[in-house]
Amino acid sequence: MTVDEEPMARLRVCNDGEEPLELILEPYGSDHWLLPGETFVVWTFGSASGRMWSGTTRGNEPFEVDHGSRSITVHANGSRSYVTDVDGNDIECGHQRPTG
Repeated sequence: MTVDEEPMARLRVCNDGEEPLELILEPYGSDHWLLPGETFVVWTFGSASGRMWSGTTRGNEPFEVDHGSRSITVHANGSRSYVTDVDGNDIECGHQRPTG
């Protein structure tokens, strides 16, 4: 990485359970549902100058993660963030959302 390049961080999220798992990406509030056995990747990009991960409340962390029994919330602290599958294909908000 050169001085002018944005730092990039990625976080793999795997559903090892037997039920769908809701992945919520903040600060967007977008939901992405992983079926059992699936893995998604959350990407975030920081600043090349100044505070690298501007959204963090502690130190210099690209992500903060909270989980519950059926969901996981990833707070991405970069300037922009998105979700892909392990091959890099975009996973849109509402992907595999259960009906009802």
